[in-house]
Amino acid sequence: MNDKELVSRMQHGDMQAFDELYERYKDDAYRLACLITGSRTDGEDLAQEAFVTCAQSIKSLRDGSKFRPWLLKTLSRAAWKYCRKAKRETPVSEFFDAGESESALSAVLRTDEQRRLYAALDTLDEKRRVTVVLYYFDDCSVREIAQATGVTEGTVKSRLFSARRHLRQALTEERKPKEAANHG
Repeated sequence: MNDKELVSRMQHGDMQAFDELYERYKDDAYRLACLITGSRTDGEDLAQEAFVTCAQSIKSLRDGSKFRPWLLKTLSRAAWKYCRKAKRETPVSEFFDAGESESALSAVLRTDEQRRLYAALDTLDEKRRVTVVLYYFDDCSVREIAQATGVTEGTVKSRLFSARRHLRQALTEERKPKEAANHG
C-alpha cells in the first residue's frame, strides 16, 4: 500500500495505517534526528515527537503521497528548534560506545574514516547539515529536500555546494596534522 492510501486511511481514523507509516519511515526519521542533534536519545525523542505531531495534524495533509517530505520537514524544524534551545553539544563519542543493542547509525559510523566524516559533519550549521543528511544519508533528491525543508531547489543546491566545500576543507585540515606526525 502506498503512502497516499495510508494517509487517506489515517485521515479516516485508521491508526493501523499510522503504524505502517511509522514502520516505513522510523529509521529515516531517527537517523536524521540523530545527525542533527548529535544525540541518540534526543534523536529518538524528536523522531517520535515528529510522528506524533504528524498524526495529530494528518487531516491538514492534502497530498498523502507527500507524507515523507512532510514528516522530514516537521522533524527537521523540531530538531533545529531543539538545537537552538539546547545550545549544547553531545559528545560525538556517544555514537561510538558499543552498547548491548547497537543502532544502525552506530554501525554505519564505526570506522575511523566515518568518525572523521561525522565530526566534520557536526561542524556544519543546522541547515547545511540537514541538507547533507537528507541528500547523502537518506538519498533524497534536491526536489524532495526542498519540499522537506521548505526552501527552493536553488537554496538546496547552494547549501550542498557550501557544505561540500566546508567538509572537504575540514577533512583536509584534519589529515594534515596526522600526516605531519607520521612523517616527523
